[in-house]
Amino acid sequence: MRPASFEYHRATSLEHALELLAEFGEDGRPIAGGQSLVPMMNFRLARPGHLVDINKLPLNSIESDGQMLRIGALTRHIAYFDNPLIARHFPAFLDAVHYIGHPTIRRNGSIGGSISHADPTAELAAVCVLYDAEIIARSTAGERRIRAGEFFLSAYVTALEPGEMVVGVELPVPPSSSTGSFIELAERSGDFATAAIGVSIEFSSGRITRASIVCSGADLVPIRAREAEDFLQGKPLDAAEASEAARLFATSIDPVDDHIASADYRRGLIGKLTQRAIEAACNRALDK
Repeated sequence: MRPASFEYHRATSLEHALELLAEFGEDGRPIAGGQSLVPMMNFRLARPGHLVDINKLPLNSIESDGQMLRIGALTRHIAYFDNPLIARHFPAFLDAVHYIGHPTIRRNGSIGGSISHADPTAELAAVCVLYDAEIIARSTAGERRIRAGEFFLSAYVTALEPGEMVVGVELPVPPSSSTGSFIELAERSGDFATAAIGVSIEFSSGRITRASIVCSGADLVPIRAREAEDFLQGKPLDAAEASEAARLFATSIDPVDDHIASADYRRGLIGKLTQRAIEAACNRALDK
């Protein structure tokens, strides 16, 4: 299929892009890699009347001041593979990127486009929730910061307002005594995940001092496994408690039931993935 008719505009600066988006309101959408938006337009599930090309804007940096990691909205997925900051501080993030689509998608897709699209199974949406990220949005009215847990409202629905666009994402840098993992399962490599689990842990003296667990595929937005996180605090790094933490989470959820998998199948799958992700994170901690 072909998209509905639209007008194309190339932004020459961030201010220009925001002025155009303010003018077009709900009928305007920014576009960079187009890996999420264009397929939706081709199926006419999205019908913006105006596309604002933001590829020329200087929003593709990955920087850290030691406390926060800031990622520009136009940073392509492929950039994370060779970035030492991501590898050193955010192993679950790096794991997740390996699951994103195919090489073409990783070369062209951007973090701003991915999280703005808010696919319920998107890896970077889950990563943002896992690491308590803040989404930085801009409009002609100024800047707004939105916690990742409050940014994703439903499938393909975010807290962005008409005229706003994502310009960056900030993630708190975990301490050196931390690690994590991310595991997902899909019907085929590169397909949308049936379910995915991300884990980030902090540890000291052979025990977990803090845990963060996120799941995509159970609901219309990424969800945190709060009860399992609390359960793991103070537990040893030998991963002996991983199965109980996974059970606590799996029994607390009411997964979606769709053409890909039944709710019961998803619940069992999420339990197994949670256990494996916790075990993988613990093993990495023991190797440090």
